[in-house]
Amino acid sequence: MDQKTMETKILKGEAYAKIQNVMGTYAYMLTAAKYVDICELFTKNEPDVRVEMNWGVYDGYEGILRCYAKYHSDCVSGPGIMAVHALTTAVIEIADDLKTAKAVWISPGHITGGMFTKDKAVKAHWAWMRYGADFINENGEWKIWHLHVFGMLMTPYEKSWVEVGDAHDMEAFPPEYAPDRPPTYSWAYSSTGTTEYVPAPPQPYKTFDPKDAF
Repeated sequence: MDQKTMETKILKGEAYAKIQNVMGTYAYMLTAAKYVDICELFTKNEPDVRVEMNWGVYDGYEGILRCYAKYHSDCVSGPGIMAVHALTTAVIEIADDLKTAKAVWISPGHITGGMFTKDKAVKAHWAWMRYGADFINENGEWKIWHLHVFGMLMTPYEKSWVEVGDAHDMEAFPPEYAPDRPPTYSWAYSSTGTTEYVPAPPQPYKTFDPKDAF
């Protein structure tokens, strides 16, 4: 192994740990409702920065602020509310040019609150999802570039997901919380459906290709 290859392997290992820490910080901040701070984990330098939730896509850094600093701060915080989205089964690939990275996680979790029910009563739900994310290297600091939250199931604590695959029962968002466009992908568990291989774990790659963005 030549020196350049060795240096690249070392730098990729360092990047892997940093990216795990970024998403780990995201998960901890989410649980503590530190939504304004979450926005700082995203790049401010890329115009196509975005986050996609089950209900739609938020484009640009203004969209990131609308999703987290506005909607989540106003509606997913306060007494009785708790959101835990743990991170497991990480697959992280850093580009050979060390400028970007791609990663996926399965996220088992639970949500307690009234934000997903029309009567707004505080209720407990199991909530599992998968994350797909692109990261960008900004002078050695890794930032979230594209984050896609792929829903799997959300069911009341006392019911099986076979009975209720997706318990989201949300009213239309007012403009100040609304996404910029509909979701690009929609899937949730049902007893008649087949689990899809989405997002697929990233493969080794040399440099970022926009057509493969999450």
